[in-house]
Amino acid sequence: MALDREALLDLAINQYFIGCNNHDLDAVMNTFADDCVMWFPASTFRYDGKAPLLTHFKDFLGTFPTVNFHDFINTVDPESQSITSRFKVQLIDEAGEDVVMRNCNFFYVNDDGLFNEIVIYNTSPIQKGFEAGSD
Repeated sequence: MALDREALLDLAINQYFIGCNNHDLDAVMNTFADDCVMWFPASTFRYDGKAPLLTHFKDFLGTFPTVNFHDFINTVDPESQSITSRFKVQLIDEAGEDVVMRNCNFFYVNDDGLFNEIVIYNTSPIQKGFEAGSD
């Protein structure tokens, strides 16, 4: 089922990003196909499939009590079923360490209307909250 522009935006922004902001693990996990791959070209972190993604997001959301994705600039392509989102993200861990990045995600959607690949370009080094579930 092909998603229109509004549905692609809803999947990426409202369900995935705002789900992360709200620590709503179910909302986030419901955006992924079973075979979804999430990877970071600038690091070794790669999560192949829904089970590793679940492990990753439990660790990520547990590590950062404050997750704030905002200031989105989106390019949506319903024909290719993809969306690119530039945004600002603030992560604050339990010790109060604050990391702010301006990142870019490329989301690719399968025939079922779920993410089957997410490529993330981050502007600061990542480690804590990203190791669990990675290959």
